[in-house]
Amino acid sequence: MRQFLFLILLFLLGYAVQAQKRELLDSVVLKASNIRTQSVGQNIVEIKSSEIKKYRPQLTDVLNFETPIFFKENGLGMVSSPSFRGTTAQQTAVLWNGINVNSTFLGQVDFNTLSAHGYSDILVRSGGGSAQLGSGAIGGSILLQNQLDFEKGHQLSLNSSLGSFATFNQSLDYQWSNQKISAQVGGNYVQSENDYPFFNSNAKNENAAFDHLNLYLNASVKLNNFHKLTFYSTAFNGERHFPILESTQIRTKYQDENYKSQLAWEYVKGKWSAKARGAYLQEKYTYFQNIERPNLKDHGTAKSLVSILQTGFKPNKNLYTEVRLNLRKDWAEGTAISAASRQISKAHLFLKQHLTSNWIYQAQVSLQHTEDFNMPILYQIGTNLQLNKNHSLKASFSKNYRIPTFNDLFWPGAGNLDLKPETSRQFEASYSFKRKRWQFGLTGYNIKISDMIRWLPAEASIWKPLNTHKVRTRGIEGNAAYKTTFKKFEVQVKSIYAFTEATNLETRNTLIYVPKHKLTAKLDLIYKNWNFIAQTIYTGKVYTQTNNNEKTALKAYPIAQTSLSYTSSNTFNWELGARVRNLSNENYFVVNYKPMPGRNFELFFNLIL
Repeated sequence: MRQFLFLILLFLLGYAVQAQKRELLDSVVLKASNIRTQSVGQNIVEIKSSEIKKYRPQLTDVLNFETPIFFKENGLGMVSSPSFRGTTAQQTAVLWNGINVNSTFLGQVDFNTLSAHGYSDILVRSGGGSAQLGSGAIGGSILLQNQLDFEKGHQLSLNSSLGSFATFNQSLDYQWSNQKISAQVGGNYVQSENDYPFFNSNAKNENAAFDHLNLYLNASVKLNNFHKLTFYSTAFNGERHFPILESTQIRTKYQDENYKSQLAWEYVKGKWSAKARGAYLQEKYTYFQNIERPNLKDHGTAKSLVSILQTGFKPNKNLYTEVRLNLRKDWAEGTAISAASRQISKAHLFLKQHLTSNWIYQAQVSLQHTEDFNMPILYQIGTNLQLNKNHSLKASFSKNYRIPTFNDLFWPGAGNLDLKPETSRQFEASYSFKRKRWQFGLTGYNIKISDMIRWLPAEASIWKPLNTHKVRTRGIEGNAAYKTTFKKFEVQVKSIYAFTEATNLETRNTLIYVPKHKLTAKLDLIYKNWNFIAQTIYTGKVYTQTNNNEKTALKAYPIAQTSLSYTSSNTFNWELGARVRNLSNENYFVVNYKPMPGRNFELFFNLIL
């Protein structure tokens, strides 16, 4: 049925139109309320849609190669949890066009259930952001954005690929705009048998098939010179079977259904700006404990209503202030939770000022309230100093938090209503250098987390969530890039390195599944119509037990992939190419007892009309 719906969508949109380039709306006041310009003192990695298309459709693959984030992936296409600067998946905030979409049940996002297609760009901001972005923004934040442009005419893009393990991927995106209306519609469908063979064995990855369908519709209307109305919506439906290591094991599967919609009104006139947003979110899961007994299943549904009202004032070119009010209501019910609800209200104050042409600072404070527990006052202070045209410094200090999830509070027989929010204080400082073709950056940070929530064995061997350990994570992140043109060759080289030390301050042990070292490197070589890309990731050793048992630690591993493609730009633009992943056929594990695939292949075709 999902394949049929996607083919209908492809048929309806499949006619030729002329390609156009994108440009951003140029409004000084609107930019002042943009996440990019409210990140003084912190680093942002921006990943454009043109780069996203070079990876698997799941968000894990994109972020793994393009950022310092480590992903704990339970096998290809399975549950994927990020570790950002040594923090947990619950301590990474994911926002969809400004709305937090972390799971109400788990407090995290499974990045293999998020399609990377359909976004104009993805922004990754390191460091604390809870004062601005809400619960979970301790290690970092990931923002999925749709920028709808005007006066661009028609554009249709089609991306198709076939790969190893009977993997099929199809993406379609159509955009149209004139002076007053802009619209985008599209979708992505991926399916895979995912039955890769295990190393040194006749066995293969059994019961591991998955398929995902993601559809989206976005539209924006300029009501006049000062008012704009924008609608965003997306629907995701996915099913995946959880792998087994032996044929005698019980076969299970998991289904996801997620819906998100949002209506936003923007006003800009003179020194004033305003924005109001209302959003509806729904997540639904069904877990089949035995696929041969379909009535034996667990399920849950969570719904959220979010409203945001903000207004900004810019009295002069050097000063900007903003006030934002946020109200969120969550409901959940299911097999494990009979009925649960929570309401959170927040007031946010923001100030940004240029002290000189080269020196800028921002300060923000957030006051929040909920009936479940006392909420801390949150803040962030950041500054940027441009020493000269080549050298600059940044610094940021913040207090952040994460509220307990519905599972933490209400799980039958284990939920703990006395839990306190996790809180953290952190400091980071950065130096960056840019000169002609060179770019270099270095950041050091220190994070201290109190009242960390962990599920631990209590009475009668029942596991319960408790506020326990204090944790400190500190480290260094570095990045370097070089770009040049040599005769008819265009060459770009870039690399990211992250050193992370995450320590339980009570036991002095390293946190599990936090590698001390992660290194990514990329070579992008263009010659006429040919494009060659080589990439590698090196991930250091990780511990899988809290006592740091060396015998159960997972060894460090390098993973390389390469691609070669040819692009034609005659009457329309098309690209044909091939990609090889795990080029060296490395036998590696990201999670214990969850083997990853060896060398595998992909053929891809991209078309822009």
